[in-house]
Formats: sequence, C-alpha cells, structure tokens
Amino acid sequence: MKSQKIYLFKNTVSQEQNEPAKVIFSGPGQMKIGPAAEFGGSGQTLNPEEMFVAAINSCLMNTFFYFTQKFKIDILSYNSQAFGQLEKQSDGFRFTNVEVRAKVQLPEDKFADKIQEAGHLAEKYCLVSRSVTCSVDYQLEIEIEGK
Repeated sequence: MKSQKIYLFKNTVSQEQNEPAKVIFSGPGQMKIGPAAEFGGSGQTLNPEEMFVAAINSCLMNTFFYFTQKFKIDILSYNSQAFGQLEKQSDGFRFTNVEVRAKVQLPEDKFADKIQEAGHLAEKYCLVSRSVTCSVDYQLEIEIEGK
C-alpha cells in the first residue's frame, strides 16, 4: 500500500465591524481582503477570485523553476500574466478557464529546448492547476537576450 502524505496549509480570515476583512497567512503575514469590484467590493483589497488565479500562476512558476534547477539552467527573467474567466452558469458562478502566459528570457538559445520541456513539466505537475476543475492553459514564450 502506498504511503500517504498529508500537508496542511493554514490561514485565518477575520473581520471587525465596519473594517475591511483580513487574511493572515502563516508565512507573509496579514493582508486586507474583500469582494471583487464586480461583486460590490472597493477594488482596494485582495479578493478570492484574484487569489485563485494567482495561486495557479504562482504554482506554475514555482514548478517551472523546480525543473529549471533540476536541469541546471539559469534564466535571466521569468514574467507571467494570468487571466481567469469567471462565468455565470445554471448553478452559479464558476471559473471556466485560466490562461497563463509566461515569458522567459535566456542568455543564449542553447537551452531553449530544455526550457520548453520545463514548461511542459510545469504544466503537467503543478499541483494547484491539477486540483481545479476548470481548464488551465499555460503558454511559455522564450526570448533570447540581444535577439
């Protein structure tokens, strides 16, 4: 029988009268949260919808970096943007798609194929994107310094 590992990740959400709600993460500390502007929020706080998209975006990046380190490839930069599509369906709102567009800058093109492989592996093994029901589309663009 396979051994099972369980990991717990903790945060606390609280709100006091007439104050913005706060989320306290076990690592970075406290941040203000509230509804997205589309749902009556001020637009001045983090919201669950953006945190959902950010969780996928950052997990893909972290998984990508895991494989670049495993392949011993240094990159100059990694930049990504993520877009989550929220749609109202018969049973309520739900994310139907998240697109992540990443751009990686390399000092030379000799590692371009390995970087593409790291991108495919990140897409395959990112635990957050594998845990959601909506589709996740990860596109990786490679730019060579000076070209």
